[in-house]
Amino acid sequence: MRGGNWFRVLVVLAVLGSTSGCIGAVDRADFEDQIRTRGGGLVSALPQAAIAALTQRIGAADPDVNVILLTAPNSTEFRFVLNNQPVQVTRFFADRDFTAREPTVRLRVRPPGQPRVLDDYSFTLGDLSAPHPARVSAADDLDGENFTISEVPGLSRIEDIVDTARTRAEIPDGQVTAIIVTRFGRDIRIVANVVSARSEVVAEFDRTGAFLRAQQV
Repeated sequence: MRGGNWFRVLVVLAVLGSTSGCIGAVDRADFEDQIRTRGGGLVSALPQAAIAALTQRIGAADPDVNVILLTAPNSTEFRFVLNNQPVQVTRFFADRDFTAREPTVRLRVRPPGQPRVLDDYSFTLGDLSAPHPARVSAADDLDGENFTISEVPGLSRIEDIVDTARTRAEIPDGQVTAIIVTRFGRDIRIVANVVSARSEVVAEFDRTGAFLRAQQV
């Protein structure tokens, strides 16, 4: 699904999933302007479409995931610095290039019925990639690290998260280049990376999308 078809899906999902009120009639120019201003494409429609494609692909109504990463087209110099970084995030970031020219969702997923298996997927321009095996060691606590999509209602509030992260970061011309969702101990958090040419701030939210704190890194 490419081009106009993918654009129409994004528009439909944005209308259905928006938490900021009814969008009403939206033409392509207005929608693309919203994409640019809200984190370079980090809108709720993006993970919603990725999750819908993943659900259909693996046959799980509520996928079990280890890490979710949203990257914007302005993430060409992408890096992510997390306070008390979880071990599963360190593994996820190891020896990989996460720069993006289009809004992209990356998911590390445990397939149904395979408790010691993780697969990596990426979703860009309406296309879900084939699964790529992720290395799992005997010491990895997948049951303690993983969570289900339904545990993170904040994924439907990406626009609010982007706006709040930029406001709380207090960085002139700051842009949200990436958002990561994972467990920090028992808690699931949504973390936004806000960067400018001179500074970088990490803004943390709980699983519902409620703001917790912002810290310069």
